[in-house]
Amino acid sequence: MARALGFTLEPERSPEAEARRAELSVLWDLASLLHKRRVRRGALELDVPEARIVLDPKSGAPVAVTQRAMDPGVKKAYRLVEELMLLANECVAAEAERRTLPVIYRVHGAPDPEKIERFAAVAAVLGLTFDPEDALDPKKLARFLRKAVGHPKKAVLDGLLLRSLQQACYDTVNIGHFGLASRAYLHFTSPIRRYPDLVVHRLLRAALRGERPPVDEAALRAAAALASSRERGSMDVERQVADLYRSIYMQGHLGARFEAVVVAVGPMGLYARIAEPFVDVLVRMESLGTGTGADEFEPDELGLALVGLRSGERIELGATLEIAIEDVSLVRRQVYARRIVAAGAHEARGGRRGRGHEARPAGRAPGKAAGKAAGKAPGKTRGTKKTRETSGGRTAREDRHGGRGRDGGRRKRS
Repeated sequence: MARALGFTLEPERSPEAEARRAELSVLWDLASLLHKRRVRRGALELDVPEARIVLDPKSGAPVAVTQRAMDPGVKKAYRLVEELMLLANECVAAEAERRTLPVIYRVHGAPDPEKIERFAAVAAVLGLTFDPEDALDPKKLARFLRKAVGHPKKAVLDGLLLRSLQQACYDTVNIGHFGLASRAYLHFTSPIRRYPDLVVHRLLRAALRGERPPVDEAALRAAAALASSRERGSMDVERQVADLYRSIYMQGHLGARFEAVVVAVGPMGLYARIAEPFVDVLVRMESLGTGTGADEFEPDELGLALVGLRSGERIELGATLEIAIEDVSLVRRQVYARRIVAAGAHEARGGRRGRGHEARPAGRAPGKAAGKAAGKAPGKTRGTKKTRETSGGRTAREDRHGGRGRDGGRRKRS
């Protein structure tokens, strides 16, 4: 479809898509209008990268880990499908409201006030002004995100905001969908893979035929609760499987050096993301090395950086590091790395406590590491499908944001 619409030259031509180019062009115009309307009403748009794991067709072993839909043209084709799916879900929800039908809604509450306070403090440190009360208004929050476009730490902000949002779930009580800035929303478009969609289909069919609803409200509430629980469980399994495949793949890269961007910090160390392969690795505290001997690191108050207690060095979110893969644990589904630092690097920069140098901010595209392509695989971190709700999704944006990342943040699905 992307090739037929002239968005890209990469995918092979599809005779079916070429034959329907005129219709697809009309749908793209419609999708563009729908997208602009959603943005105006305050739908959140967070850029959450997703991983794509390629398996050998014969052995089933992972042969590549890449970032999904990097081609801008392919992304536009995805958006076309997503916008139409979102529209269908909203139209059915509106009809259910009009008919006062008992259905299962997809709901997403306002952000957690305490987490938003922390997000505002982080934004201030990064030089951006954000009023926590604005987080209660999707329009104001979306406006802030648009202002942050182009900021060198935009990815950091997106990640922090994602972890400040609640997780979307299923409920029979409609409270709206904050991430999509939608008054009424449900899942209708995928009855073959989501049970709530199937339930909505059955209820709507019965209503259109003038029949009695096939389930009562108590059964609906139980189904909604079970669907939410099963979704969280399936996301955990999905993430664990992806982490395992990444770990298996990275066994063939022991000793390899890459450039990686810091995506999370914590008491165990930091997580750094390689671009190719698309993998997240854990650099433990003892593997941070300063080039001047032993040092102890600890997270700063806002969780934005690790600070060397002796050298004063700050390793901040978004910084670029050179790392070497040192170990892989299949049991833990974890890839470990150590930081590469030139001997005496900090002494040359006058590293005294409180005045140490900061790791180089991400400037170059991560992935050109030390003579080899770098890689990233967000296992216990982000990268596969997210579920923190904004306007994104699995095949549609509705499923992209949410879930729990390596750094403890949850991904949200719309």
